[in-house]
Amino acid sequence: MKRLALATLIVFFSSMAAAFYGSFGGERSEELLDVIRVSDTFIAVGFSEHYEEPYIETLAIKLDLDGGVLWTKEFGSMGDDLGRCVVAIDDNHYFLVSRTESAGNAKLLIAMINGEGDLIWQKNHGKNSDYSPWSVINTGDGFVVAGQCATDRNYFQASLLKIETSGKIVWEKDFGKNDFDAAIDVILLSDGKLLVTGYSWVEDHQYLWLAKLDSTGRLIWQKLLGKKDGLHLEGRGLAEVENGYLVAGVASDFSGSAYIAKVDPSGELLNEVFLDDKFPAVLALAKDNESYVALLSFVTVAEEGFGLVRINEDGEIIQEKVFKVGSFEPHSFARLDSGKFLVVGTRSNDSKGRQAYWTSAEF
Repeated sequence: MKRLALATLIVFFSSMAAAFYGSFGGERSEELLDVIRVSDTFIAVGFSEHYEEPYIETLAIKLDLDGGVLWTKEFGSMGDDLGRCVVAIDDNHYFLVSRTESAGNAKLLIAMINGEGDLIWQKNHGKNSDYSPWSVINTGDGFVVAGQCATDRNYFQASLLKIETSGKIVWEKDFGKNDFDAAIDVILLSDGKLLVTGYSWVEDHQYLWLAKLDSTGRLIWQKLLGKKDGLHLEGRGLAEVENGYLVAGVASDFSGSAYIAKVDPSGELLNEVFLDDKFPAVLALAKDNESYVALLSFVTVAEEGFGLVRINEDGEIIQEKVFKVGSFEPHSFARLDSGKFLVVGTRSNDSKGRQAYWTSAEF
């Protein structure tokens, strides 16, 4: 039996600009992990954890451009399903990509839904085990899911899988060494190739992994950014810029700090920036007009929320802004308009627990 959940939207006015925030949740735990803009709406995906059964289902929420809820839906299989990422097939169809856990194993669960949130089909995918999807993109001739899986050869490997609109697998590849590896973000380049980032552990040290692949998943080159005696690095966001690429993520030792780098077309490091540790991580990267904006987590001893930084094509920070939101864990964002974004995540509430939460942010 499913319990009722409550959606709340609040609009406020600040500095002559309208803004909003909203939440969704009831007597359970909800989280939003990814969001995309599709035409004049947003599609956000995450999961809803029901306590009484217990079970976990993929949660999808459709919002209008003012943050109002158009619909909420839950999708799932016989196992526990954690929605991780979403991509538009066209203006009226979307893929929801989840990790589905059952009998001690985890596979990919891909669901195709329409603009009204109706399920068209869902399928399990993956030749290996213990899958964790992190991002998905539309390549024009299919869809590529980036993540992590366990193989017979090694413990965890970076995983990439390409599917058709029908859900049929085109190819599946895994990459890595003899330890922990993961693909966290993937983008389609202007030359039709793929650029992937994540991390790779080598001799007890974590490096930022960066790789370029052709459209068949064949490796063209790969690089490890970082030093053996330096900080652990992890890539979480990518952008193609003039004369190279931006890669952003986390630099960590005992605690993390946001990390941004520019590399040349062959992956060689040109510039890197380490932010203050009040920004523990870069969570996502997006283009905004002629520059790029990174979504950051923000935490101090007394405050929480998120940050936005504007980056030029050389990887240099040209603007920074903090948004203080108590008990908020940001996960993803999407562009609303020039300098305006929708940020989604989870916010803890003393009376209602962990709720799906979204807020607009003007930058």
